[in-house]
Amino acid sequence: MGGTYEQSTAEAYEVRPYRPNDRDRFLSLYEAVWDRRKDVDWFEWRFEANPYREGVQMVVVEQDSELVAAEPLLPFRLRVGETSQDVYQPVDWIVHPDHRHQGLFTRMTEDALDRYLSEVPLVFNFPNELLLPGLTKFDWQTVGPVVCRYRVQNSRVFVDRDKSKQLPATASMVARRGTPVIRAGLGILDRLTTAPDDITVTRSEDVPVDTVYELYQSGRPDCVHILRDRPFLQWRFANPNWETTSYVATRKGEPVASIIAGTETMEHCRLTYLLDIQPMAPQTVRPATVEALLAAVVDDASESDLIRAPSGYHPAVFRRYGFYRDDTFPLSLVSTRTTHAIRIGASTTGETRATLTDPEAWQLTIADLDIE
Repeated sequence: MGGTYEQSTAEAYEVRPYRPNDRDRFLSLYEAVWDRRKDVDWFEWRFEANPYREGVQMVVVEQDSELVAAEPLLPFRLRVGETSQDVYQPVDWIVHPDHRHQGLFTRMTEDALDRYLSEVPLVFNFPNELLLPGLTKFDWQTVGPVVCRYRVQNSRVFVDRDKSKQLPATASMVARRGTPVIRAGLGILDRLTTAPDDITVTRSEDVPVDTVYELYQSGRPDCVHILRDRPFLQWRFANPNWETTSYVATRKGEPVASIIAGTETMEHCRLTYLLDIQPMAPQTVRPATVEALLAAVVDDASESDLIRAPSGYHPAVFRRYGFYRDDTFPLSLVSTRTTHAIRIGASTTGETRATLTDPEAWQLTIADLDIE
């Protein structure tokens, strides 16, 4: 493919919407660019099974019958005040290395704006430092950083997962040698923390949709958030590459809270995500209930290298279980910053626009981020 690079011109590229026969070529392009293999089941879940739109929302670029770039979109439903709005999250931007610096990102984004994004009041994403400058040309705004908490159970993962990242010498030495000390410390914390006797936690491999939906309704937050309707709950956590476990806490026989956890095994890391916690409004959940759920998750995830959780949910409980923010020492030395960016449609004005640009007005969970 590299031999066609110098002869290619802007007119040689066809920018068009996705077609069903593009699927295998998209997966090949994905693997070539990201060095991660995804299969048909993953594609069907991520793009074809989305409950809010028919078909696959994606712009692709073709040259000489080869797919060389793609810009997919995930439809979501956003809760703003008392209203729900259909929105998009662009994900998995891909341009093959042999076809970069040809303006393909700009052409795909312009096509997506005309074809899909003009019909919705908001587009949101979590771009990296390389992508963010290109988005500002299309009126994207930075809302603020997205802070997560991590329980680090194997410090070597920070070295092994990205050989190209040069860590400070002290941080690298600690990362390589610190795992036995870290695990011993976490073991002490786990023994010192005890779950309350009046809470029972049950586990299941399926998502108990009705139970989680009712818990969401019982403590729905007033802030801007991704709506947890039943179609979302049935779709979002069905990733075939995750080992998904649902934890439901009951008190006196009644469900009072839940966590949905997903564990993914990658080449250099086994990572457990706390994808969803209900009720979302933390003030409606007793800290003891969260502690019971967290004790069960930590116990089951003992073989994971990292456990990732949201930052703003009962922070004192998470600290007691060894979860630390990624914007503070020592994780700030090795973590990659996540930025929340949005593009507001022209029809959105006034108070709603001010709300959407206020980082304190949003509540984001791990399931809302661009995770695969």
